[in-house]
Amino acid sequence: MNGALLRLTDDDLIKLRSGPLDRARDHDHDDGALDPAVYELEDAFAGVHFLLTGSPTGGDGPLSFLANDACGEPAPHAHPHARVLHPTTVSAIAHAIESMSARDVRQRLASDALCALHPFAQRPLDDEDKEWLLAVLQGLMTFMRQAAADQVPMLVQWT
Repeated sequence: MNGALLRLTDDDLIKLRSGPLDRARDHDHDDGALDPAVYELEDAFAGVHFLLTGSPTGGDGPLSFLANDACGEPAPHAHPHARVLHPTTVSAIAHAIESMSARDVRQRLASDALCALHPFAQRPLDDEDKEWLLAVLQGLMTFMRQAAADQVPMLVQWT
């Protein structure tokens, strides 16, 4: 699974309800810098979802927002697995991520279930992989915290 989060403007919400967004799939700027309105999870998607929820799929509550079709509002003109998260939901998610126990994250990093997820199912999960997942989780926490502070809606999508 791959996924991304996209900060939305009010205009984006209006466009999304009437048709697909015209934003380019390539979120790089001309100078090579990444778009600060997009957080790409790519191959870390399944691992980060597992670190958040302790479950390979699904999960309950705000921490399941990455792969839970019940979290957020359907985005009918986007990818089938795209959901709009309103600012109050973004704030709840940011708070939930910041409230996570370091102990829970460490236990999930050591879990055999994590080792069975993409991209680790084909090779052993090593310390470098764990550091990478923790860095992506930290980046996600920062991205969500800023979106919550700015009180913006977000689009979360996965394939």
